[in-house]
Amino acid sequence: MRRIALFGRWTGRIQVDILAQWQALLESQGVEVCVEERFAQAWGAVSAASNRLLRFQRREELEGVEMAFVIGGDGAFLEAARIIAPSGIPLVGVHAGRLGFLTDIPQEKLLSATQALLAGRYALEQRSLLSVTTEPELLQPAEAFALNEVVFSKALSGEMILIDVYLNGELINTYWADGLIVATPTGSTAYSLACGGPILTPTCTNFVLTPMAPHALTVRSLVIPDSGVLTVTFQSRTGEVQMALDGRSYTLSEEVAVALRRAPITLKLLKLPGTSYFRTLRDRLAWGIDRREPLRRRTPSPPKADSSTI
Repeated sequence: MRRIALFGRWTGRIQVDILAQWQALLESQGVEVCVEERFAQAWGAVSAASNRLLRFQRREELEGVEMAFVIGGDGAFLEAARIIAPSGIPLVGVHAGRLGFLTDIPQEKLLSATQALLAGRYALEQRSLLSVTTEPELLQPAEAFALNEVVFSKALSGEMILIDVYLNGELINTYWADGLIVATPTGSTAYSLACGGPILTPTCTNFVLTPMAPHALTVRSLVIPDSGVLTVTFQSRTGEVQMALDGRSYTLSEEVAVALRRAPITLKLLKLPGTSYFRTLRDRLAWGIDRREPLRRRTPSPPKADSSTI
């Protein structure tokens, strides 16, 4: 029997009738569904039909799962990625949040998308992850990675911290700032973008260093290759800093050194035919829309010649 897993973060935007139809579709196809425990409890509060489904709480319970779905926004996607990435199971994002760069399948198209995926009509995409190690060692290796970003920030709201950043042992800069964001290409559209960082396409082999409210106006985001090792050390008035991996926060003393590098594993994503990263950017960021005339949007004509001949 084929098995898939379902993650999610329950919100009022999730359409229960679509989930019920999805469940019926999978049952008719002979597909067994395993639902993450917290999401299953929330689903069960509004529909008794979900009580027929298997539940899981740990990564070890996903043996035999061929793909995993996550429904919600980017927060739900990041939680699912933390659990699913080390297993190598590919992930499918279903959008039921607000902005959402990671969940690209609208929940209204969940049924048709599932039929296409079960039939093998998809492309496999791999996203790089940031691996984090500390000296002394403070993190569990199985969860010491981030899909979007690693953020270093002040522990006390009124202070500014000093962050020394080295690439392969060479000093890049000492940042006097509220903090520093180290983002992957996937995370370049998240916190880093909000702080003025550039957008990188997912296949770029780079990381982005984006300072948060730097003391010097000349300090800007920096794009670096992901083939090296970043070493980060700190100084602060309190002797502590906050480090967050995709929102999972840890308090570090300034005696701790942190090394960041590209993780040996990747997050596998399943993409439907016709999925376009640039279309997602246009839709989510409202590119090409004139706010003065919101009903008008120009549709560009395709080029008349192959750009390679120009």
